[in-house]
Amino acid sequence: MLQYIVRRLLAMIPLLILITAFVFIIGQYGAGDLAGYLTISQNGGKMDPAIYASYRLRLHLDDPIFLRYGAWLFNAIQGDLGVSYASTGEPGVTHLIAQALPISLQLGLAALVMVLVFGILLGIIAALFKNTIIDYVIVGVVTVLSSIPLFVLAPLALYFLVIQMHIIPTVGIGWHGLFSQESIMPVVILAANSCLTTVRFTRASVLEVLGQEYIRAAYAKGLPTWKVITKHILKNALIPVLSVTGLTASYLLGGSLFLELVFNIQGFGLLAYNSLKAGDLQAMTGIILVTAILIILINLATDLLYKWADPKVKFSR
Repeated sequence: MLQYIVRRLLAMIPLLILITAFVFIIGQYGAGDLAGYLTISQNGGKMDPAIYASYRLRLHLDDPIFLRYGAWLFNAIQGDLGVSYASTGEPGVTHLIAQALPISLQLGLAALVMVLVFGILLGIIAALFKNTIIDYVIVGVVTVLSSIPLFVLAPLALYFLVIQMHIIPTVGIGWHGLFSQESIMPVVILAANSCLTTVRFTRASVLEVLGQEYIRAAYAKGLPTWKVITKHILKNALIPVLSVTGLTASYLLGGSLFLELVFNIQGFGLLAYNSLKAGDLQAMTGIILVTAILIILINLATDLLYKWADPKVKFSR
């Protein structure tokens, strides 16, 4: 297994170089003009050609793109992701990411726990009551919640749950810790929008296991339903569910962007949005690099978890 992990980690290197090079080059033509953004910001909203030219010279924006990317890559290898010129005080990109990423990770991990707990539970219930009103309601509700975009679902949830129904008495703005009242709505909304895959995979897996001979034998021996579920069904039905856990975690990481905008959470998603809006190419490239690393590590962890759950799985050489 150690050799497999090392091979996967080494395979990250060319992939990360390819991803960051693509983002850096595309950002040169697709992102906003950082020199123009800084000129307008520093000159009272007016464009000054002299200031604009000085910014382009300072930021090396007229240098060949491959030369600029090579310099960025050389510094990134040493842990320096550059400077965010569009941020107040021109802090380092590494510093900004170190501040914002833990917030988004807390938000995403809390939502992932909710997705796994409630998604698996609802999937089991839907399977046990197959083709009944309970099954239809569960699948229908999670399908609707997962079909609504987050930037639509978040305001709707605020309106109905807070203003109309008063289920949650108040909702603050910003981030005050995972266990604060302000984190309830973002976590619940993000989890509700992401639970469809877990519910459907759990339901399908449980239905498949329910048709096996050893399940019928367990019922024939007189075992109560709860013991059959916990001792026989869960152990075998959840193995396929693990295969989509990585996809769900990756989606949660990206989905936090809209929630951070709505709730003004100073997390990784809001940092990415502000960098894109300002055309801050170095910050964008650093953010994409960290995002790619996280997704690759999530997929690796999912593979290892799958191996742990099913020892019969063998890693190919």
